[in-house]
Amino acid sequence: MKIVSSKSNSILALLFIGLISCEQNLKNNQDKQSTEIIEPSKKENVTVVKPDPPIINIEIEKINKDQFSSAKQQEKFSKPAEKVIDYKTVQKQLAGIVDFYEADGYLGINKINFRNGALVEDEEQLRECSFVAYFPADDILLLEGGHTTDVSFNLGTGQSTYDAGNPGTATVSPRGEYRLNRVFEGQQCFEHFIQKKQRGKFQKIAGLNEIFEKKTGKWLCVIEKEFWTDDHTLYFGLVAEYKDDGNEYEYYKVKITDK
Repeated sequence: MKIVSSKSNSILALLFIGLISCEQNLKNNQDKQSTEIIEPSKKENVTVVKPDPPIINIEIEKINKDQFSSAKQQEKFSKPAEKVIDYKTVQKQLAGIVDFYEADGYLGINKINFRNGALVEDEEQLRECSFVAYFPADDILLLEGGHTTDVSFNLGTGQSTYDAGNPGTATVSPRGEYRLNRVFEGQQCFEHFIQKKQRGKFQKIAGLNEIFEKKTGKWLCVIEKEFWTDDHTLYFGLVAEYKDDGNEYEYYKVKITDK
C-alpha cells in the first residue's frame, strides 16, 4: 500500500484552494463585465436607442364602398399638427441645434446637433436637403431631399425618416393614442406606418406596408380618405386606378388591439 505523506497532503490542499480562488476571480470579472455600462464618447456618433415597440395585433379587412361610407359617418376628427414654416422663426427656435444656411431662395442644412448628442452619419447628403417645416410638439424637422422625397429627423432622439415620419401628413386617432404616419419616397408611393404615443411622444410600432402586403398580397402605394372612428379602428381607401373623372379605390378597415 502506498502511503502519502502529510507534506504531500498539504501541497495538494493548497493547489485545490488556489484553483477555487482562480475560478472565483474569473467569475467575478465576467459578472462585472456583463453589468458594466460603457458611456459613449462625446466625440463619436452616439447610437440611437429605439424603445422596444409594444406587442400589438393588426387585422386588415377589405370592405365595400357602402361599408366605408357608413363608417365615415362615425369619423372622429383631430387637429392637424402645429408646424413652423417661417425661415426666420425656425432659425431662432432651433439655434444651436440646427445649423442652417440660406441659398438661392431656400433654407439648407449644414449640420444637426441632436439633443442627445447623436450625429448625422452622412452630412454631405444632409446638405443636399432643404427645410420644409418644424413640428414643435414632436420635435421633428422635415426636409425635402432629391426627387421631392421626405427626409425627417427627431431632434431629441436622432431617429430619422422611417421612424420620425412626416407629422404634417399623419392622421391621429380621436384620443391621440395612435396615428397613421407616412413618408413620400419620391417614386409616387409612400411608406406608411403606425405609431403609438408613449411617454408623451409618438413611437413607430409597426410598418403598415409590410403588414398589408403580407396579409393581402397587394402593394400599398397610395392611400387616401383615411380616418379613425375610435382609438383602435382605422379606415382608408387604397388608390386602385387613377382616372381623370375620379380615382377608383379599394376600401379597408384596420383594427389594432393590444396583446
